[in-house]
Amino acid sequence: MAAYRDRDEMVEIFGTLAQRVASSHAAKALHDAGMVVSFVYHNPDLVLVMDGLTPAEGEQPMAMRFDVAAPAPDVTFECSADVGHQFWSGKLDVPQALGRGIVKARGSIAKALKLLPMMPPLYEAYRAMMEERQAGTTGA
Repeated sequence: MAAYRDRDEMVEIFGTLAQRVASSHAAKALHDAGMVVSFVYHNPDLVLVMDGLTPAEGEQPMAMRFDVAAPAPDVTFECSADVGHQFWSGKLDVPQALGRGIVKARGSIAKALKLLPMMPPLYEAYRAMMEERQAGTTGA
């Protein structure tokens, strides 16, 4: 079974995730690094941009956008939506997936991989949100 019904469900899920993790350590690290990371998903198709570069003073340290090409990403990861679900669930060995071609990457890959140690709280938030959705207890 596919991880997501359709693109609209993905936007809903990642929009809720963005709200939950907007002030997380990982979001702050992305902002401190001045990085923009893009995820290009297929089946269903969606471009998810995590922008730590343009949020202004007093705003959340990271903005999450959909299907927007600006600002230009420092790194882009491309994979199926199901592989993306594995990533956000914390079940994907990213370096191995890159090496095997399951995930394709362009740009500052080494810089982006340095952010991986800060991701576990985002994985936890994603897993909790998905469990809530399965139980029917979230507004997402």
